[in-house]
Amino acid sequence: MNSNVEFLELMQMARNHMEENNYSYTSVTCYMRTWRSVYNFGLSRGITQYSAELAEQYMLEKYHMAIGENEVDGTALSPYMTQKVRALRALTDFKLHGFVPKITRGEVIKWPDEYKDICTQFLEERKSLGYADLTCRKHELNLYHFACFLHTRDVSPDKIEAVHLYEYFKTLAHYSKAHLVNIRGTLVHSLQFFLKQGVISQTLSEHVPRIHYYAKAKINKVWSGEEIEQMLNSIDRANPTGKRDYAIMAIAANLGLRTGDILGMTIENLDWNRGCINLTQQKTGEPLTLPLSEQIGKAIIDYWMNGRPNTVAKEIFVGHTLPYQKLTPGMVYHMFNKYYESSGVQVTDSRKHGLHSFRHSLASRLLEKDTPVNVIGNILGHVNSDSASTYIQVDIEKLRQCSLEVPDYE
Repeated sequence: MNSNVEFLELMQMARNHMEENNYSYTSVTCYMRTWRSVYNFGLSRGITQYSAELAEQYMLEKYHMAIGENEVDGTALSPYMTQKVRALRALTDFKLHGFVPKITRGEVIKWPDEYKDICTQFLEERKSLGYADLTCRKHELNLYHFACFLHTRDVSPDKIEAVHLYEYFKTLAHYSKAHLVNIRGTLVHSLQFFLKQGVISQTLSEHVPRIHYYAKAKINKVWSGEEIEQMLNSIDRANPTGKRDYAIMAIAANLGLRTGDILGMTIENLDWNRGCINLTQQKTGEPLTLPLSEQIGKAIIDYWMNGRPNTVAKEIFVGHTLPYQKLTPGMVYHMFNKYYESSGVQVTDSRKHGLHSFRHSLASRLLEKDTPVNVIGNILGHVNSDSASTYIQVDIEKLRQCSLEVPDYE
């Protein structure tokens, strides 16, 4: 497509394309609304042509997130933000390649005939290795999109070449590095499997583009004990919603549980006689036992007895509007930001928000108290004992104690 096409013309062309491919009226309308917002954003800066860079700047300045992120601080995006991200990805795809990939809820997988057998075998192998269902689903989606890309170019599995890998990654230029690393991992493992099965004859996994990204570098999300207390004190516990929100944030701050594990908690997970919480972690599938402190116990009881609506939902924490179902991570992310803003805590915009940041803060506070790294890993429920070692990076004083004197060099 002509890269010099004006923004308004590009929007109309993309809209016509979507309507011709049977996109719903609601989807087209929502996409157009986002595109017009970006158009006005560009005009305010003297920009009249759409680009992936403009979309990225729009998301960073208006919503403090990258367009390629599928979650923020471990919390899934809200439906509203997900729709915005999809709209911008769609317009970028259309400008680069002349088509808008259609995404359905849950994205039903319908493999191209020539890829069905080998891809299914690869996914079965992943499951047999003990990978979590969520991880296998990510592999499935990543490989499916790659297979569809090759299918549109009439490239069968035995005809895949390095150039096809480079061409495919060009179509992913607007994704975040974290997402690209995830996609790269899927392609490397799947191509190695294809080679082992004799489907391809050359080692193509070596040609998958490398992504220079260090996930553990995002460590600027530690809240001090005083800041956490300030946020907790800003919650109005006189109303039902406040009782629920206080209990959720107190659990995250004091136990470091992941958001999904907190929202999945049921009353059966609480052992009042032994004073502990027993659960199976959603991410790892491993059991975890943590102490049930008096503060957390009282907060849960207060919500259960005096704040929780009458509902058939088995989870402790539910929404307070009909039909009173389990909370979603997106709701909790916005809940956190509400109290963060109302508490008056003064920090820069670069500070990571979201309930997951409390988990990192707990680890850092434990490290300051000389808690061994392996003990921190046990508290946080890490399967790999090395996972907790990343928190050493944020303890500057401990790092200074490890420094060595550099000898003079002549």
